[in-house]
Amino acid sequence: MPGRLEGKAGVVTGAAAGLGAAVVRAACAEGAGIVALDRDAEQGRATVEAVVAEGGRAVFAEGDVTVEADVASAIARCRDEFGSFDLIDNNAGIALEKRLHDTSAEEWDAIMQVNLKGAFHGCKQAVLAMRETGGGSIVNTGSIVSLVGDPNLPAYATTKTGLVGLTRVIAIDYARDGIRCNIVCPGDMLTPMVQRTFDLADDPAAAQRAMEQAYPVERIADPAEVANGVVFLFSDESSFMTGSQLVMDGGLTVKCY
Repeated sequence: MPGRLEGKAGVVTGAAAGLGAAVVRAACAEGAGIVALDRDAEQGRATVEAVVAEGGRAVFAEGDVTVEADVASAIARCRDEFGSFDLIDNNAGIALEKRLHDTSAEEWDAIMQVNLKGAFHGCKQAVLAMRETGGGSIVNTGSIVSLVGDPNLPAYATTKTGLVGLTRVIAIDYARDGIRCNIVCPGDMLTPMVQRTFDLADDPAAAQRAMEQAYPVERIADPAEVANGVVFLFSDESSFMTGSQLVMDGGLTVKCY
């Protein structure tokens, strides 16, 4: 039985680990050909090798989303390797846990460059390519802090909120070109980024339990669960969705206390 993404190909940024790696695995399992773009060459190649060993179609491209030419090159590679370019997940991102008054201008700029400008590069280059070929699906990786505030994540929240606006603009501007653009907004996931937060705590196990207990479902997500949402937005099953926010947060943002 053909997969939901059979005959499609695309690019996933920030693909070496965490949610990006999970999206590569999930998309390839549904039949897509994927170019995995990341600046971590060692981990990125390991991720792709594991996918290929399982029968998936994936290649690794070393690059930095803050460099527009690197993103354009990954899209060109996708066309060369798989014969088409239909999908992109602008997933690359970094976080900084600091209150606003403790955040330096340099730290602020670094977050903006990767999370917001990097996604701008991905969206722009995807639109340029997709307008030539009749459309495609763009998915941006947002966050629950696209929707609610966190005093410890002012720079990160600003970028993830900005992605909501960018998603909406692309959705309405390029709908007639057959381009859909949506944003997935996950809660905390058990990724290397979140694990580092636990590891920095005096009691990592207690820190993880405290985070899990904040969620109505009393756990945080496996990245594979959120990757399933990205695959849905990639697929024709979501053909009437554009400009939408797919919230995947275990109920966190709908509770009062």
